[in-house]
Amino acid sequence: MTRPTELTDNCEAEFAFSELIYSRTCPRGLIRSGNSVFRRMAGIPWADLIGAPHRVIRHPDMPKGFFYLFWQMLKAGEPAVGYVKNRKADGGYYWVLAAAMPCEGGFFSVRLRPSSPIFEKTRSEYAGLREREQSEGLTPEASSQILLARLAELGFPSYDAFAAQALATEIRSRDMQLKRPVDRSTETLASLLSLLVETLSEQARLVSQFSDLVLLPVNMRLVAARLEPQGGPISQISVNYKNSSEEISRRLSEFVSGKGNLCGQMASAVRRSLILAGTSRLQGELVEIYNNGERVEREKDGEERRVEGKVLEGVIRDSRTSAQVSLKEAGKLAGILNEASMDLRRMILGLDTIRILARVESRKTQDSQTALTATIDRIDEVQASVSESLKALMDRSAAIDQALTLLRAPERSKTLAAS
Repeated sequence: MTRPTELTDNCEAEFAFSELIYSRTCPRGLIRSGNSVFRRMAGIPWADLIGAPHRVIRHPDMPKGFFYLFWQMLKAGEPAVGYVKNRKADGGYYWVLAAAMPCEGGFFSVRLRPSSPIFEKTRSEYAGLREREQSEGLTPEASSQILLARLAELGFPSYDAFAAQALATEIRSRDMQLKRPVDRSTETLASLLSLLVETLSEQARLVSQFSDLVLLPVNMRLVAARLEPQGGPISQISVNYKNSSEEISRRLSEFVSGKGNLCGQMASAVRRSLILAGTSRLQGELVEIYNNGERVEREKDGEERRVEGKVLEGVIRDSRTSAQVSLKEAGKLAGILNEASMDLRRMILGLDTIRILARVESRKTQDSQTALTATIDRIDEVQASVSESLKALMDRSAAIDQALTLLRAPERSKTLAAS
């Protein structure tokens, strides 16, 4: 088998933006098929490439932590997206954004030529991580954790958040390079992701505000202890306020904390849908190229072309179906978030009643007014801020639901037309 020669970093090869690379492997990662662009860029005779492990084109500059994450996703049955530096047999190299996913009998990958600012930043991050792997003797798992931590610092809370953003950005950049119109579905999904990120930030602000709110009744009760006998009206108001604010805080934590975070779950579902929708679009383009006899080298016999065509169509069908399932899940979560937000709104209105009673009671004597004014003013301030954040959360929830409805509309139209 032809082996890659010693690599040098001064011979980067490029393929056209209009070209897409694809390959298919068995479950063990052995190459089963690939298009003419894949063969050309690898620079290895097809007789040697077929049956070889896909890592034959892996460049040693690639951090092992990336492949650890990449294969974890694939083995879990999820699509995997990432920037990859590949090696050529002549000592050169080339960069791709790879979008891979499980398929019947193995794995399927489609790659495009990257050109976005995210790509340039990722190249730099890879170089630093690879250097650490070598100097510190990092395991692939340890390296993957460093990569995830670095992505979090760059504003990506998870790898799928980075993958979805990278794919959407690269598809947009490629369309611009090819002077194509904007892909509305991808743009809508990308906008939806931005909206979800804003909503997550609003949630975090709301939680922080409630942390302040539940402490204020304690101050009111301490003041009441100096002004009236035990169990007096101000003391009772402070207890009621404390109980109500704690109940609201508990309700809030049910849908914003940990695995129960509705926006986090929605973001994950939308990211998955974006990745699947983006990859299915690229796969559809591959089918068009593959079926166009004028644009495809006829190195395959008819039977092999038919088999590979069926694999491609099956992968596209599965991608689109899974993308719609993820969107439906996101829509269901959006409905739950709307209901939870409205519940909180009603509970806040009840808290307002207690706050007004506290204000009225504090004005009955000069001493109570002097002692309680600062605390009640602070309660007014925090509650106003909470109400503002809650309104913003509800507005974003409605916008998310509307965007999801628009994204699901084409699928409903297809269903109606079929019936």
